[in-house]
Amino acid sequence: MNASKGCFTPDASRCLGLLQAAMQSVVSVAAGHWTAELRATSAPALDVRHVNGFLVLSGEPCPSTPPAGWDLLIAHANFAGLLKFCATPGGALSLRTEIPLEAGSNLACRLGQACRAFAAALNWPPDATSGPDPAAPEMALPDLAKLVEEAGWQSSSRRGDHCAVPLASRQGTHTALVTMREEMIRVYTELGSWESLTATSREALSALLLTANAELKLARASIVEDESGGVAQLEVLLQAPVGAAELRCALEALSVGADLCASVTDILQHEAAAKLFLAIRGGPRVREDSQQTTERRL
Repeated sequence: MNASKGCFTPDASRCLGLLQAAMQSVVSVAAGHWTAELRATSAPALDVRHVNGFLVLSGEPCPSTPPAGWDLLIAHANFAGLLKFCATPGGALSLRTEIPLEAGSNLACRLGQACRAFAAALNWPPDATSGPDPAAPEMALPDLAKLVEEAGWQSSSRRGDHCAVPLASRQGTHTALVTMREEMIRVYTELGSWESLTATSREALSALLLTANAELKLARASIVEDESGGVAQLEVLLQAPVGAAELRCALEALSVGADLCASVTDILQHEAAAKLFLAIRGGPRVREDSQQTTERRL
């Protein structure tokens, strides 16, 4: 069960102060809306907005970013600071991070993570940024099960370095793992797994997950592959210390994301379903097939 929300909303002046401390320059556009330039980069300014309890930072991917969505989802393994690739229904890409404005959260730390992640993502392939901030002090391992309980959730199993938490999904079959490694707390759930996939299924899954990244707050979809196959996951990665309110936000985000994506992830592993999905949504493979059909008719 979810705890009742103790939402905390810092005023715009506090958000502005945090941005000014972290960024090279900040320009106010409107109430709760700014543009901000990262330090020591020549990248275009980020768009920053205070939206529904989140500080949302977004920017353009670097020009060398590959158009293949599969590679972008794999690259998320190297991203810290909650950074993720997102896609509009039309396929336009952006980089985005959402920082929850919750009581007890270290907003300055989260914003620093985001800035490091954006700077690393300005190159392709991106620099590895999934580790902790090297300037951060060493932290004692938290009691993860206790933290889960303080967040208003119950763990179904627990060990010192991880615990399992049933998610509040409509299907009631999804479980999140809360783990800690190198002072990073990772909260994740599996959406689907496979031994092999066709190119069509890969394209359809990429479109689904990148679009879901644009719809979900805080959580991001990622792909992990090895010689035995692959798995699609939703994850939230936070540098310790992590407050109970932040963990609650993470578990809520995974619950929503599992309902949104898990069943469709399974369906799109079938070639016929993936083709139908792309035919309705559109995509590079659909446009290529349409062009070839037109050329044959001519």
